[in-house]
Amino acid sequence: VPPVPPMWRAGRRGDAAASYGFACEAVACRFAACGLCVRIAAKTQSGPLRIGGPRKDNHWKYASKFGYGTGIGSFGLRVKVTSPRTLPSDAKLRLLVYLDEDWPAVEAIEDVCERVQQARQRRDIDIKASGDWGDWVDGQLHQSVRPHIWYFAVSDCDGALQNFTHRLKFEFRANQEDGSHFSIEMMGMLQANFVFLAGFTFFIWRFSIQTIAFRRSAGSVHPVIWTLSSAIVIQYLAQSLHTVHLWRYSYDGLGLKALEVFSEILFMLSQVIQTSLLILIALGYTLLQSQIGELDLMIPMCFMIGVIHVMLVGFGKIKDDASYKFHENEGVVGWILMALRLLLYAWFVWAVRSSAAEGGTRLKHFLMQFQAAGSIYFLTYPAIFLITKGFAPYWQHAVMSIGMMLMQMGSNAWLRVLFLTRGEYFRVSTLSSSELPGGTKFGIVKEE
Repeated sequence: VPPVPPMWRAGRRGDAAASYGFACEAVACRFAACGLCVRIAAKTQSGPLRIGGPRKDNHWKYASKFGYGTGIGSFGLRVKVTSPRTLPSDAKLRLLVYLDEDWPAVEAIEDVCERVQQARQRRDIDIKASGDWGDWVDGQLHQSVRPHIWYFAVSDCDGALQNFTHRLKFEFRANQEDGSHFSIEMMGMLQANFVFLAGFTFFIWRFSIQTIAFRRSAGSVHPVIWTLSSAIVIQYLAQSLHTVHLWRYSYDGLGLKALEVFSEILFMLSQVIQTSLLILIALGYTLLQSQIGELDLMIPMCFMIGVIHVMLVGFGKIKDDASYKFHENEGVVGWILMALRLLLYAWFVWAVRSSAAEGGTRLKHFLMQFQAAGSIYFLTYPAIFLITKGFAPYWQHAVMSIGMMLMQMGSNAWLRVLFLTRGEYFRVSTLSSSELPGGTKFGIVKEE
């Protein structure tokens, strides 16, 4: 292995002591024990690149990014041409590596070929004329003061692809110094999700016991409890799939993308169910009327809200490795979700006040408490989303993810207490009805 060349020094004010370096060794680590060889895989990212041609903007393309902790991290990239399938001869592009501190200034440069001069590293990338994969271009990056996110781009500013656009496919891989392929913003998230899943399992066990006890005492389980139960089960399934994806990612740097997408969709649907349930109660269901009646108009509206959320998840996944994205709800998707949340909150407040105007003193007192707790639920996501913006990019994913997990468990705990204990809601709502003599069983039946 050749020695690491002299370190480069760069950084913003107050961070001048940070140093970076590179070396041209392969990104592969093997550990042999008892005759067994274990390969440490890297983060693996692949995707298309449309580069070259008469348009100047097509001569420089962002490829991927990776956040490195302190120490020496590794990276590698290779490309192959997909359209046209072959080239007249081998060609060379440039791999450009940018520091997070430089990245905003790099993106602000309108002439994309002038961005080449801002790169901390520049390396040649071979493109095979046959259409096969080129050789891996490997290197190292060194952080000695704090973590940094590094951005990787591909350039054809030398005109190697002549004067028409080519379609390429690239593969990118990266490792931390200890062999981990979790980018710095993902470090510790596997352990955090395992802990949360264990706590969620205990919560579901307690919730099931309380639900059974409630049925025995009340004679039936009210539809609002069944609705809450379905939302909790969907959340649990989403959390389980996400944890499995992270566990698999820790081994191969790829994870199970289908499980990750499915878990995001399920989590969104569980949030829609809980949100719809709160608005339905605020409109008077179980408080002013025991049956859905005209409130059945909520069902298609909730369905449409769910469809919109699923579409947002799909759009967000298309932009999963965008240069600006550091957590699931980054960018336009996050702002749209926040706007939807605030609109639903406005609807919730209006519904609570409308129901309070029709009820007595006891109901008004409960609805004041219900609005206060519901406001915390509706406004938590916008608050977390905005607070996350104040953190360094490599902290944003952890802040957002842990904040959402705490919000999820907090809302479940509040609704469990609200529905399964004989508190104020039990006394003012139809949950106190039963199948016992003298009682009435209420269900979701439309009033004609």
